[in-house]
Amino acid sequence: MKSSEIRQKFIEYFEKQGHRHVPSSSLIPENDPTLLFANAGMNQFKNTFLGLEKRDYTRAVSSQKCVRAGGKHNDLENVGFTARHHTFFEMLGNFSFGDYFKKDAIRFAWEFLTKDLAIPKEKLYVTVHLSDDEAADIWHQQEGIPKDRIFRFDKDNFWKMGDTGPCGPCTEIFYDHGPSAGTIADPYKGIAAGEDRFVEIWNLVFMQYFENPPGTLTPLPKPSVDTGAGLERVVAAMQGKFNNYDTDLFKPMLDVACKIGGIEYVTDLNTLKTNKEIAERTSALRVLADHCRSSAFLIADGALPSNEGRGYVLRRIMRRAIRYGRKLSTDKSFLPGMAEALIESMGSVYPELKERRDHILNTIRDEEDRFSATLDNGTGLLMEELKKAKAKGVKELSGEVVFKMYDTYGFPADLTRVIANENGIEVNEEAFEKEMENNRARSKASWKGKALDADEQHLIKFSKDYAATGKTTKFTGYDDFAGGGNITALSNGREVVKELKNGQTGVMILDATSFYGEGGGQVGDVGYIMNGPSRARVVNTTKTDDVVLHHVEVEHGDFKIGNAVDTIVDPIDRRNTMANHSATHLLHSALRRVLGTHVTQAGSLVDAQKTRFDFTHNKPVSSEEIRQIEDMVNEQIARSLDVKIELMNPKDAIAKGAMALFGEKYGDVVRVLTMGDFSTELCGGTHVKNTSQIRLFKILSESGVSSGVRRLEATTGDHAVKFAMTAIQHFDEALSAAGLQKSPHYLKHLEATGETSTLANRVEGLKEQIKMLEKEMKKLQGGQVNVDELAAKALTFKTKSGAAAKLVLADVPLDDRQVLAEITDHLKNKIQNGVVVVVGQGEGSHPIIVSVSKDITGETKAGDLLKEMAGIMGGKGGGRPDFAQGAAPQRDKLADAFVKVRSLLGV
Repeated sequence: MKSSEIRQKFIEYFEKQGHRHVPSSSLIPENDPTLLFANAGMNQFKNTFLGLEKRDYTRAVSSQKCVRAGGKHNDLENVGFTARHHTFFEMLGNFSFGDYFKKDAIRFAWEFLTKDLAIPKEKLYVTVHLSDDEAADIWHQQEGIPKDRIFRFDKDNFWKMGDTGPCGPCTEIFYDHGPSAGTIADPYKGIAAGEDRFVEIWNLVFMQYFENPPGTLTPLPKPSVDTGAGLERVVAAMQGKFNNYDTDLFKPMLDVACKIGGIEYVTDLNTLKTNKEIAERTSALRVLADHCRSSAFLIADGALPSNEGRGYVLRRIMRRAIRYGRKLSTDKSFLPGMAEALIESMGSVYPELKERRDHILNTIRDEEDRFSATLDNGTGLLMEELKKAKAKGVKELSGEVVFKMYDTYGFPADLTRVIANENGIEVNEEAFEKEMENNRARSKASWKGKALDADEQHLIKFSKDYAATGKTTKFTGYDDFAGGGNITALSNGREVVKELKNGQTGVMILDATSFYGEGGGQVGDVGYIMNGPSRARVVNTTKTDDVVLHHVEVEHGDFKIGNAVDTIVDPIDRRNTMANHSATHLLHSALRRVLGTHVTQAGSLVDAQKTRFDFTHNKPVSSEEIRQIEDMVNEQIARSLDVKIELMNPKDAIAKGAMALFGEKYGDVVRVLTMGDFSTELCGGTHVKNTSQIRLFKILSESGVSSGVRRLEATTGDHAVKFAMTAIQHFDEALSAAGLQKSPHYLKHLEATGETSTLANRVEGLKEQIKMLEKEMKKLQGGQVNVDELAAKALTFKTKSGAAAKLVLADVPLDDRQVLAEITDHLKNKIQNGVVVVVGQGEGSHPIIVSVSKDITGETKAGDLLKEMAGIMGGKGGGRPDFAQGAAPQRDKLADAFVKVRSLLGV
């Protein structure tokens, strides 16, 4: 049975049992800072299990994308070398939120496995918690499983969400892969030992207690069920494969890798046990296949390789894959081709893979190029370290060096080991492992997540409880800035209250409001809520589902539940925000037209001052491209296009050609925003009525955010006009300073004459003039010093060989080192052989130059003389035997320094 059939059968079975099919959530957890990545099927139902959220169904089924590669669940180094370790996997799950419990959960699992999948019952074993007699009885009496096939364990069969919170016993179903898969025949001992023959394929968690404080269990009023069946493990059992990597889930990628490398994927266990080279090749292929999946899915969900947080984990996964690819071939690129195979094989189940295909492939290629350069650079650095070790006669490379190569430069430790051994040097493995262990501890600490504080938990519960009553907030602000509504709930930020008084801060929920709640990249509105003389300033507006939260500061009077209030959005702030938001849509379309259709939105922030737009693109946007984008957007503004809004279902919207914006959640009915034939997108934000209301669009900056993602910041409306007027003022001032006419006449002159001379040309010309004048000044400065007179005052001394030589000691009132060096050369030419010492005069520190003719540098070195002088004058310096320079602050010690030079030369 194919993996796609198994996945579909699972979903269809539970739909028949009254479960709502809930699509997989993103791997990047939404509004859950406690998680690095989605790592279990229950993640998206966490608030439901905690009682913070109610849904319109009590049974759910899903196939959830999961990644475990950091923090608590980090088995990265095992992936590819064991049969069942993965960074990316799919978790099949069925859930009950206070609906059915143990009897039905057990019945559903057993029926699906033994009837729908037709797995022989004699291949299955069951475990339960030591204390869970109820579950053991259900397995035996309801499903007829012999008691000798039901095993009891302690810690492995009790699940907790955390130190406090929902918890309960769990029951697991194990599949027996047969005698050839392991060495322990006894199933109880095999399961207890983690024997590969007996594999857990399903876990049913019975949430029946609440633990608070630790060790105190209180029965829950509505026990729930959370189950998870690893798709990879179930598929392996169904396809008769001991190793998950040998199933059809990985075959498309492995086939491509073998074709690229001209190699064979060997799975025979005896061959792998006896042939080390083949075993290493098979492991490398499995690493590539697993990491290809996690990389592609993470990139599709918005993660990007970087040096911190989620991006760091993704980069580690990708670079580990690239490293193992190099083991297979030093000149072949594996990941992009394998990713294409993955997208083709799984794109129908997870359409985000196809939708972001170009972005995924470009990001993978870019990271491959970066890491290839890292490997090349790292080889050079390692060779330097090995050279140093050899020079010292050391036969061992320290663990610190190996770890530095790994952690700082991204150079693989095993590659360091190979190159070191080839050069006759061993690696201190023990010290390296110690450094790695310290790093693992730091890594765990680096993502502790952010536990929700009491206030945050309260506001989530506040809004969820309100939504659970069936109430929502009607938004009236698309057409009007001012509106009205009734206060239906109040909070002081920590607890629900009935009244907010003068001077207090808190949160208001209304039945209707003209305030836009933050979402889709647009910030929340600010303004005022009024009730007669009572006034509250709205400092932010947020939204949870369809409930709008007004974050307020009461400035006058008081507000009570039931009060009728006026909602007054700051009109200037909203107009500028709307202009920036509508311009963002025009910018998105212009980017795709100028740079290419590979451009997709990777994040945005729209407020009253600016729009910040992140998009996928692998190189900086040139100044010419920026000009084209600005011209294109401003052309649409000048066309005075009506902004058309339509409500339709998502399927029709996509068929119409509408683009979905990154990070936006869409319901059964969506708003489709159209501006002429230039832009059509889904968006729930507020916008101008006509593009002419945007007035002007100006890009302020372009920068890189991370690998494969660029960022543009732009402004419109009042801020763009102010920016342009200020720029023109500065331009006129620059024209005047450059001796040109002011802008209207200057531009008219250029247009009429067709001259190519511009302000930039004039500035460049003036800069050249300045350089020439500086050269002339230096010549004049040098000319002020009478070299002949200084040379005539030279002192005579004898070298060790008895030859006559001269010493010039010059005190020159100049600070320019180049001029002083030229004076020194002139003096040395005058005296032919000997020593020239020139000391300048600066502010705070004074330059010193010493020059020695080459015929005496064997006995008198410029650097030695300079150090003696600089030491006396409180400075330092150095240089070649024939020329040295430095600086010193204590000019009052100059006479002493000259005396020292004379004594050293015997003058």
